[in-house]
Amino acid sequence: MIAGRPVGFRLSGEAIERIVTMGGSRALVAGLGFLATILIARALPPALLGLWSMALAVQGLALHLGEAGLRSVATAETARTPDLARYYVCRSVALRLVISTAVIALASAAAWLWSSTVGGTGDWRLTALLLTSLWPIALQLDWLPLALGRNRLAAGLLLVRPTAFFILLLALPIADDPMWLASLFLGAWWLAAVVSWPCLRLAPRAVERSAALGWPSLLRSALPIAAGTIASQAMLSVDILLVGARFGAEDAAFYFLASAVLVAGLVVVNGLGQTALARMGARAADPLAFGTALGADLRLVAGIAAVVAVTALGLAPFLLPLAFGPAYAPAAGLLLGFLPWFVLAHATIILQAAMTAARAGDRLLRANLWTVSGLAVGLTLAWQIEALWAFALARGFAEFVRLLAVWQYLPKELRPFRNGRRA
Repeated sequence: MIAGRPVGFRLSGEAIERIVTMGGSRALVAGLGFLATILIARALPPALLGLWSMALAVQGLALHLGEAGLRSVATAETARTPDLARYYVCRSVALRLVISTAVIALASAAAWLWSSTVGGTGDWRLTALLLTSLWPIALQLDWLPLALGRNRLAAGLLLVRPTAFFILLLALPIADDPMWLASLFLGAWWLAAVVSWPCLRLAPRAVERSAALGWPSLLRSALPIAAGTIASQAMLSVDILLVGARFGAEDAAFYFLASAVLVAGLVVVNGLGQTALARMGARAADPLAFGTALGADLRLVAGIAAVVAVTALGLAPFLLPLAFGPAYAPAAGLLLGFLPWFVLAHATIILQAAMTAARAGDRLLRANLWTVSGLAVGLTLAWQIEALWAFALARGFAEFVRLLAVWQYLPKELRPFRNGRRA
């Protein structure tokens, strides 16, 4: 571990390490994901890419339903009490497998109803196949090294799935077949799960479990986190489905690509959010240290958001048609509408990690109920306006509502920028 001394621009050595490891690895994940999206877009015409994007939107929402917040709880609690690592592995994996199986069944049935009733949009068979990825996702232990302070190993494990998927796309052409594409997608997830299991050897063997959270406590702690992640994914999924229903699969493809560019830009802050979860969990008993760490992270991600937003706005209109092909040029015009959501999401990711580390789950749950309400209002207005840019702005409005709510519900004694706190 690099020592936590100041290193230029008021960044500590610890912050530098976290940027290089988790942030850097997630940047590579984003790059590989972007290259994979290029290969997919060049292999599929807009109509088929639209069907793929709608099926992927359902899978993304189902993924967070299947995780049910248990991954974050296991990370935070293991970081708090490393001797209970094996206990939390067993409990979290078992619960996630049970919940994921139920989600796969229910979501597959919902996809069939959607494709047969909502103007025939979507492909329920493709969606059902993608949904089975919830099983290998539930089996992944890539969170365990992070909880145990092994950031470099955790960063390496993050690269397995996108690297495998990219190699499979290069080696086995899609040939206008989304079902074959879904099979490659599944293969990459299963490989990532298998590779992560040797990490269990890092966990100490403990006998005393009196301090461990039981089944009910795990679920109660996970519920607010699940609400937050589901609300986040709803902003990335529901609008794509509604765009497909309102405008058709081709416009859904344009909307998906514009969103995907900025989602890739969030990968660094997502990595920093995971490390913040463990870092602030270890400072939960000291409000001053907690608030100082939170303030440092918020300043850090504000700078990252500004740099990435300006870069995307300046270069993407030229690079998108070049990368995906002229048929997808309309996607570039939607980027400006997504920027409010993109910038605000950087702050909310860190603030939600802080709420989780502080065990303020009940407050986080209330904040995310406000988020869902904001998303519903925004999407309703966008449906009436009947324009793609309106759906993009609806996502930003929901993120703004969430930022206000999370800040309001964050315990005052843990807020940064109080009493002269400085990172």
